[in-house]
Amino acid sequence: MPYLQVVETSGEDAYSQYASEVQLTQDELLAKLKEKYSDIQIDFNNDEDIKILEYTDSNRVRTVKFGNHEISGTEVRSIFGLRSTNFEITKQDGNIKFVVKGYGHGVGMSQTGADSLAKQGSNCEDIIHHFYTGVEIKEVNDLN
Repeated sequence: MPYLQVVETSGEDAYSQYASEVQLTQDELLAKLKEKYSDIQIDFNNDEDIKILEYTDSNRVRTVKFGNHEISGTEVRSIFGLRSTNFEITKQDGNIKFVVKGYGHGVGMSQTGADSLAKQGSNCEDIIHHFYTGVEIKEVNDLN
């Protein structure tokens, strides 16, 4: 939909409570992936076998390489129970860690962004117009 755009909102970064981490051992990561991709093979000593390949325009993960499979960011979010597709992957001491920013899909109205705008003095119509570019607000009784 044309009104569903990614928008930046000042003050939104202050909401650090939406940062989270998911850490898995190599065996746990492989077991979760094998539930869906039974033929998956990962060389954990090869840095190229676990890496983010592509990002969306809003800097969320579009595609991740896990060994012999390329998996969408939304599917990775689902498989590993991540709060968002805005994540980084690090390997440390035999573990794989997903460091996640935010909570949600990244399109539409951000609750933390709306709260930040309200605290800066924006009213509800200003906030709606900020997140939904080009929409028109009308009284329901005025609709034909």
